[in-house]
Amino acid sequence: MEDKYPEAKAMFQEARSRFKDIGDQLGAAQCVQSLGDILQMEAKYPEARAMLLEAQSAFENIGSQLGAAQCVQSLGDILRMEAKYPEARTMLLEAKIAFQKVENQLSAAQCQKSLGNILQMEARYPEARAMLLEAKSAFQNIGNQLGTAHQIP
Repeated sequence: MEDKYPEAKAMFQEARSRFKDIGDQLGAAQCVQSLGDILQMEAKYPEARAMLLEAQSAFENIGSQLGAAQCVQSLGDILRMEAKYPEARTMLLEAKIAFQKVENQLSAAQCQKSLGNILQMEARYPEARAMLLEAKSAFQNIGNQLGTAHQIP
């Protein structure tokens, strides 16, 4: 697959600049978040973290709880990929709670699944199983068959 990340980053940087020019803080914050997500996919974690923290702050400043929660979830995922499990758990739990507050049950269930996966990586199997079963139940409750299929029985 051809690497299109540089092109995507250039487009988001241009869009961010235009959103700033017209005073659209939400659009600009979403562009910064997308830049952070691209950097995360490229495994450029320090740069991704900086972008996502900037986006989180921007979302908080304009009152977008959902945008801020998405950034916290991505920050937790980065920490998980870096095997910084205690910090990742803290961030993902914070994101899960924030998603529950804005009634985004799918994202809350995804955080629950990530928390279970972290416990599994830490060889905390009974806790991991309970967490993953809770995630499975959450996916079932919202009718997400794919999320349900990826859980343990």
